[in-house]
Amino acid sequence: MLFLEADLNEMQTREGRFSRLHAEHFEAVRRYVWRRDPSLADDVVAETFLIAWRRIDEVPTDARPWLIAVARNARLNARRSRRRQQAVATRLAEEAPSALTAPGDHADIGAALAKLSANDREILLLSAWDGLDRSGIATVLGCSKANVSLRLHRARRRFSDALARQAAGVPVTHSIIHGGATDAR
Repeated sequence: MLFLEADLNEMQTREGRFSRLHAEHFEAVRRYVWRRDPSLADDVVAETFLIAWRRIDEVPTDARPWLIAVARNARLNARRSRRRQQAVATRLAEEAPSALTAPGDHADIGAALAKLSANDREILLLSAWDGLDRSGIATVLGCSKANVSLRLHRARRRFSDALARQAAGVPVTHSIIHGGATDAR
């Protein structure tokens, strides 16, 4: 019982210290970030005080410089993250038109993929797009490598059939097979 009271007192002390820290320095940290990057202000301030809460025992007595240093690092991380996201979006925008203007195979492939079940699409894309081997796919899907081999074989066969039907203009229908195991988990 004595340990529980000590833990409770310590928690109240930590909460009280954090509350005082927040009340005393919130506006200073917010102004610091706002002057440098208004669009990130709310996120950076929230991240700063989250870090302060996690590391409350490391916060020095003169907390304002420490908090501003944390805010600076959080702001720089957020800016780097934004730049990376913009670079990826730009690269995808540049690559997308070339994929869309390529020969008709891409449209046929997309239509054939769309006609497959979600499980078939997932296993095919894990193999083709993500470059995972059977062991990696088994880890992602939470099944055995033997099950992945069987599911991948069946999915490839269904995809090939759907692609052939798509090219021939025959509507793709899913056959219902009674009995046996499904490919779903």
